[in-house]
Amino acid sequence: MPTPVWDIVTTPQLSLRALTPQETFDRSVNWVHNSDLDDPTPFLADGQLLLTTGRQFVDNPDPDFVAYVARLTAAGIAALGFGTEVITHGVPVELISACAAVGLPLFEVPYRIPFIAISRLVADNEAEQARAGFDRALAAQNDIARAAVGKGRLSAATARAAEHLDCRVWIFDADGEIVSDRAEANAPECPADIRASVSDLLGRARRARVADDTPDEHRIVQTLGPSGQLCGAVAWSRSSQFGDLDRSVMTVLAALAEVSLEQTENLRVGHRAILEQLFQLLKDGRVESVRRAVRAAGITLPTDHFVVAALDLGGTSANIRDVLERRAARPESRFFAVSDGRHLLVLIDASQLAAECRFFEINGLTVGLSAEVGWAELTVAITQAVRSLEAAPPGSVTEFDSLVGESFFGLLASSSVADIAHARLASVIDSNEGLGLLRFAQVWLRHNGQWDPAARELGIHRHGLKTRMQRLAELTNLGLDSFQGRAELWAMLAAIDLNEKP
Repeated sequence: MPTPVWDIVTTPQLSLRALTPQETFDRSVNWVHNSDLDDPTPFLADGQLLLTTGRQFVDNPDPDFVAYVARLTAAGIAALGFGTEVITHGVPVELISACAAVGLPLFEVPYRIPFIAISRLVADNEAEQARAGFDRALAAQNDIARAAVGKGRLSAATARAAEHLDCRVWIFDADGEIVSDRAEANAPECPADIRASVSDLLGRARRARVADDTPDEHRIVQTLGPSGQLCGAVAWSRSSQFGDLDRSVMTVLAALAEVSLEQTENLRVGHRAILEQLFQLLKDGRVESVRRAVRAAGITLPTDHFVVAALDLGGTSANIRDVLERRAARPESRFFAVSDGRHLLVLIDASQLAAECRFFEINGLTVGLSAEVGWAELTVAITQAVRSLEAAPPGSVTEFDSLVGESFFGLLASSSVADIAHARLASVIDSNEGLGLLRFAQVWLRHNGQWDPAARELGIHRHGLKTRMQRLAELTNLGLDSFQGRAELWAMLAAIDLNEKP
């Protein structure tokens, strides 16, 4: 790092003497060069300190000091040191005047001080600053790593990195959402253009690191994870440029963030089977037990007022399922996403329904929504959502309330009818024989009770279908040879979802 010229001049053991006003010594030098050439500029670089004994002025019968100083100034020389009593006695007055006129720092180097002493001072200072920089970077890396394994984990590591580098830092998940859970008072607001840059890079699905420097701000955005399987990104911003040592600290946080996000993704996928089991407990009314259980996975269940959304699992991309499950795991979300084997069911807190509907619409998803319910009506709400999904046009969101308003069929999935249907058919549904017979009956009734077309669809003989319906009539105590009995069975089958059963 550069050494201030005034620090060099005021070093006691060098006994240097400033020859121009002190205010001219407000510069720093990055290296020392010595030359007695009349034009040494081809061998000089910007920010260097030039030392000379003045031989070029003695050898020239008519030296042009102004032109000499002008050449040095144009080359970006930070200061000029003149060694006396080697070639000349004292420093030429004309040189002092020329330097003072353009503000070039000039100092006298006494005969007993070798130029190498000044060079060594600058080199030693640079080495010391480099060591100090390495020490600071190493301390910062260790501090960030300790924070990552402590109570605050990734959020604490992010805060420590921001403090050490005096910058703003944001960690994003694979959806481009900030994952830090630092208190709002301490978390920096992320500018919209940085969010847009992150979304763009994540959308390309390639590992990348992009720097964007302006006079007032310097930014770096880096994606995390392998190409094609990005797990997130990290963005940095501050007013000054980032150096090599800064980047070494940034690399540590990026590595820790990548490991953390990949672990979160692995846990999320691993939790699917567990969440499906917990979902059964929710349907059994064990809400508080499940609420405590999912809290360990970072999931917060909806309040007592929520809506169930149903999506066709086979027609929903793996990416959309991943996005919905990640949304459920965000601390601020009151969201629960789980599969029932055929559908992806999402429990959405009523306060967040509008935002989630926008997400469904933007992504062109086909979704069925239940009415707003409480936990006691969860099973009914699932049936309502599935019925709404079945009636939903492709790429649209259909609400159960609108389905009820448009068709009597929707009323069959309302709470009282569905509950009665479940109770009335419970003994039949709970046996493999009965469940199979009900599924045969669905096909038969869909063909308006006609034996031949229903049998062809089922792949059995019509006499075999008749025998099965007779057996179902015995189990349900319904007269299926009459319109009333068939209508009653149809109404009950329309109110429940047989696909919930294996």
